Amino acid sequence: MKIDEVKLDELLLDLGHDDFNAGTALLREAVKAYRPGIQLTKELYPAVARKYGSTAARVERNIRHSMEKAWQRGSVKVQFDVFRWSYSPEQGRPTAGEYIARLARVCSHED
Repeated sequence: MKIDEVKLDELLLDLGHDDFNAGTALLREAVKAYRPGIQLTKELYPAVARKYGSTAARVERNIRHSMEKAWQRGSVKVQFDVFRWSYSPEQGRPTAGEYIARLARVCSHED
């Protein structure tokens, strides 16, 4: 799955992520490394952690923290447009897996 990185960067900003949060860079890398069927805790997070010299637990925590902050301050319209199928004010934000998978699908392109 090829990711349009410009589109991903724009979408992350629209969703409320900022470049000053370490979790944003880790989330960006996780979206780029995502492929359908990948196991987050056994494959994706450890791969991102190796690239950044960290641990899978820290990667997961930083991504979740970035998502929480973005969900609080991001555009509700963009959140609804991107995560329509899982968006619910009562339910809160999507899970990390849903978030990463959806961003990967929205930002993918064929060569």
